[in-house]
Amino acid sequence: MKNPDSSSARPKGTDSAASVAATASVSDKAGWKGKSRWSVIAAYSLLAAATQLLWVTYTPITTASAAAWGVSVDAVGWLAQVFPLLYIVLALPFGYWADRRFKHSLAAGALATAAGALLRLVPGYSWALAGQIVVSIGQPLVLNAVNKLAGLYAEPSKRSAAIAAGTASLFVGILVSTVSAPWLLEWGGLSSVHRVQAAIAVAAGGAMLWALRIPALYSETAVPASAFAAVRSVWSQPWVRLYGLILFAGFGMFVTITTWLEVLSLPVGIGSKEVGIGIGAMTLAGILGAALLPGWASSGSRARLTLLASLLMSAAALAALAWGPPLWLFIVLFAAAGFLLLASLPVILSSAESRAPLNEAGTIAGLLLLFGNLGGVVLTVAAQLLLGRRLAAIGLLIAVVLLALPVAWRFPRGADGAQAASPDASSSGGS
Repeated sequence: MKNPDSSSARPKGTDSAASVAATASVSDKAGWKGKSRWSVIAAYSLLAAATQLLWVTYTPITTASAAAWGVSVDAVGWLAQVFPLLYIVLALPFGYWADRRFKHSLAAGALATAAGALLRLVPGYSWALAGQIVVSIGQPLVLNAVNKLAGLYAEPSKRSAAIAAGTASLFVGILVSTVSAPWLLEWGGLSSVHRVQAAIAVAAGGAMLWALRIPALYSETAVPASAFAAVRSVWSQPWVRLYGLILFAGFGMFVTITTWLEVLSLPVGIGSKEVGIGIGAMTLAGILGAALLPGWASSGSRARLTLLASLLMSAAALAALAWGPPLWLFIVLFAAAGFLLLASLPVILSSAESRAPLNEAGTIAGLLLLFGNLGGVVLTVAAQLLLGRRLAAIGLLIAVVLLALPVAWRFPRGADGAQAASPDASSSGGS
């Protein structure tokens, strides 16, 4: 029997044609009403960080890994490149699975993350590749869950913070892997890197499986649409396409900058060590931005201002790179760009969570993250084709930023997108 105080987490009259009787009610577990399940959100954040830890394992140790396995540097590069490529393929079907069987899909992602890390313990490049493929299959199952997890386990006023925690953890995983992998390699070889990261992945997967036993604060009561109808319904909403284009440019820009910054910086006298400091500062600042800015940006025009500022700061950093800035300015500009660029992801996802019905949260998150990964692949390849003409490569990236500005300007005000009702707003009704 439902709690008589149950409430709708989404008002009636949603613009989604595929949503049939989509509501979310407060759990009837006594004593839980109005409380967010932060232990579940923390376990999810740890698992999300583990997926990124495993993704970039070999990026800072590419040459040494190639030598240890007796393979080419390009072969080692595929250990990271497989992640965005498989994300593009799997994002939508796995997003739909999250909407149909949320706990099952997230549990499968946790198991795949741990299993892939364990496969890498077997010596040899082939086993490392197999492990990375398994982890990259699990990654969209984990990352697509961020909005749905917030909708199910956090009260409406805390959902922005829950999404911020889940997304900031991604960049924590990247930073930890980038800093620790070279040290672990020097300490005990590739086997040490694999053992330590496997321990983290298994612990994260186990924590997530345990946390999924905790009852959700909200529960769905909806008739699921078919996969095709769900995707068609989501894509028909103009704001989804708008958000996707912004992520294509913004997240794609971050991936491209971190991939080619060293190559673009060496001709102006900024060496590999200095570039490493710059990327570290960019990522660390991005973690802070992703954790702090989404809550501030949730009202009025602040989200729009954050997105516009992230694009303008990226353009400024790239323009300075073109003529060769002093080291201090190089670090400051790219740290500022990272602070804003990485905050754009949770800002957009938080707005999407407030606009979308809960039974489409996984599909929408999958579609938006698909655009972000697609932007990373397309812009990285486009810049790579122009690396022989350095200024042309930088000019291309600046042009993408400038073209994205009018798109970001159309981002809705916070009040325009906030449809989530408070737990005691049951008068808005369900269906």
